[in-house]
Amino acid sequence: MNRREASRTIGLGILGAAVTGMESSAATPGTAVRQADVAVGASDRKKWSRQNFRGMESFIMPSFSASLGELDEEGVRNDVRHGIRQGFGALLSTPLGLSPAESRRLLEIVADEAHGKVIVGGTSEVLGVNQSMIALKHAESLGVSETLLSFDPTLQTEDEIYNTMKSMITSTNLGIVLYGAPNKAFRKFHPAGLPMNALNQLADLPNVIAVKLTQEINFVTAYQVAELVSDRVTVGAVNLEIVPLLANKYPVQWSGEWGVDAVQSPEKQYAVQFMDLVARGRLGDAAKTYWVMQPALDAFFKLQGPTMIAGGHPWVHIKYYKWLTGGNGGILRDFKLSPNQVPLLDTRARQTCRDAFQSVGIKCVDLPEEAFVVGNAAYARGVRLKDMAKTPQYIA
Repeated sequence: MNRREASRTIGLGILGAAVTGMESSAATPGTAVRQADVAVGASDRKKWSRQNFRGMESFIMPSFSASLGELDEEGVRNDVRHGIRQGFGALLSTPLGLSPAESRRLLEIVADEAHGKVIVGGTSEVLGVNQSMIALKHAESLGVSETLLSFDPTLQTEDEIYNTMKSMITSTNLGIVLYGAPNKAFRKFHPAGLPMNALNQLADLPNVIAVKLTQEINFVTAYQVAELVSDRVTVGAVNLEIVPLLANKYPVQWSGEWGVDAVQSPEKQYAVQFMDLVARGRLGDAAKTYWVMQPALDAFFKLQGPTMIAGGHPWVHIKYYKWLTGGNGGILRDFKLSPNQVPLLDTRARQTCRDAFQSVGIKCVDLPEEAFVVGNAAYARGVRLKDMAKTPQYIA
């Protein structure tokens, strides 16, 4: 999987319209606030995002049957409920290894389970304008609010990038989050590997609401992006080391679409508390929370960073992290990628995840490893390891 393919896997994120519980004036971290679903036009999206697009956002990955041939709906719902207990402001449905029909079904399950409780997200492969339009229409039919769009590295000029993305953006009332992921194909436009001029123009569109800065973004690039567009859109960084510095000058209220489950639990909502304090301007207190979770954050970034450079993600590890604090678990379909892209979850790797939680005072679930492999929902139904057709990426 190259970087373009990896960005396609993450590419199109659909986020639901419920209010997050992270607004300091309305709720404390971890408290979901229900709001009646209200249709929001494209021209109102920037205002909507300032009020509602807040907090931490996490992945919801598929759970499967023992054959890995079908989605396990109750397993997916388990993970949604766990994400709500985690206090996250949004949950992103991430259809790893799914067909288009399965991807749509995963989003529907997540949206249904989370309705009225938390912002919902979903992803779909971005294969071109027409296919993206289909995904946008499906999202709108579910009453969701935003979509994450990636820049296409095959386009040759920034005008092409702008016009292509504008055609999709102006076709929908959904809010748009631009994915700020560096790509060597864009270095002809800017040494940071981002199409800065196109990014600046797109930020003017009324329903462009945010820019996500991926983990690989360095401090200088983060500064330049924030300086360029933060007067019009929310800038969210995955690398939490960058967040206090950005927030000291620019409004910061959201960090999204990463394995935040690796640094907190429902009982110890470190990342949620961190972002709530940042959004309220209490940067000193946020720094104190950062240092409490830093050993776990450092362990996760050391795991994830090299895989991203190789064009992958530690997907199975993220599933395991979730399971250790109460998520459903369950292995994923075979990615057919090298271990440096999607590392194997062996005995040593599982212990490393447990040690990371122990280092920050997080208690892990008291369940057999077999429950992770099949998923808690399936385990409760009597499914066992012997029933699994195969166990890709998992080494017993």
